[in-house]
Amino acid sequence: MQDYIEVESYGKVFPKKGANNRMPYAHQKGAMENLNIINASRQYSTMIVLPTGGGKTYTMSMWLLKNALDQKKKILWIAHRQMLLDQAAESFQKFAYSEVIPHIPFFQYRIISGASCHDRMIDIQATDNLLIISKDSAGRDISALDIWLRGEKDIFLVIDEAHHSTAKTYRKVIE
Repeated sequence: MQDYIEVESYGKVFPKKGANNRMPYAHQKGAMENLNIINASRQYSTMIVLPTGGGKTYTMSMWLLKNALDQKKKILWIAHRQMLLDQAAESFQKFAYSEVIPHIPFFQYRIISGASCHDRMIDIQATDNLLIISKDSAGRDISALDIWLRGEKDIFLVIDEAHHSTAKTYRKVIE
C-alpha cells in the first residue's frame, strides 16, 4: 500500500474499497469516543490535546470523515503553515474508506494558501465539502467563506495548532 499521497490543490476523493489497515491507538480511540459524546450536544466546542507525533491529524480526519463528511456537513480546517495544510489533505485522502464514509459517493476538497501549488479564495466552490486553508488566506477574504457557508446549518471548524487561535487573524475567522 502506498504510504505517501501526492497532494493536489483540489479534487474529489472517492472512498477506497475494503478496510483501513491502520488501527487507532487507545488514546486515539478514546479521543474519538469523547468527540462522539460531545457531538451529541446541540452546540459544542472542544480541543484534542496529544503530544507531538500522537496522531492528532489522523484522529481528527478519521473522526471527521465519519461524523462530518459522511453526514454531508462541511469542514473548515485552518492552519498557519503550508506543511500542515498538505498533511491534513493527505490524511483525509489516505483514510477515506467506504467503511468510514458509506453514505457518500465522494467528497470534494480544496487547499488554499499563498503557495503557488495551492488554490486561492476566489477558487472556492459551493460544492467543496472540505476547505483546508491557511489562516492568512482566510483572514484576507472572509466574504468567500461567508458565501461558501450560506445556507449551512452545521459546520465543523478545526484549528490546527490551536494554541495559535488567540491571534488576531484566527479570531477574525472564528467570529
